[in-house]
Amino acid sequence: MMVPPLSCLLDGVNEDGDVAILRLSLTCRVFHDVVGEPSFRKKAHFAWLDSVVNWSISDHKEMYRVSYKLTQCLWCGDFFKDFPPGYFGNGKKGILRGFYAVKEFDGYCSADCFISDGNHYSPKDN
Repeated sequence: MMVPPLSCLLDGVNEDGDVAILRLSLTCRVFHDVVGEPSFRKKAHFAWLDSVVNWSISDHKEMYRVSYKLTQCLWCGDFFKDFPPGYFGNGKKGILRGFYAVKEFDGYCSADCFISDGNHYSPKDN
């Protein structure tokens, strides 16, 4: 099997977003191994981030051009993309879902898990 250049796989992920990583991993073992590499995911993440932020006019590149990490939720045990404060999206080129200044549920994948673990949350607390 002839493997396409890494840039082709990155382009595919950049166009289709995070869902492309799942699709590629199901295509064949070679793609599964490539997209499962932390270095590939980091490159894909930064390609997306660079598509939504013009860093040349930004003075906060050092603070917000950072990668996510995969974290296991303290309540349900599922792994989730744990973003530091900053830009958030689904990995599709040019699409930004929001900017978060604080992490509301540190260690939890959702508000539901945070509350189920005995914590209290009220949007007015933030």
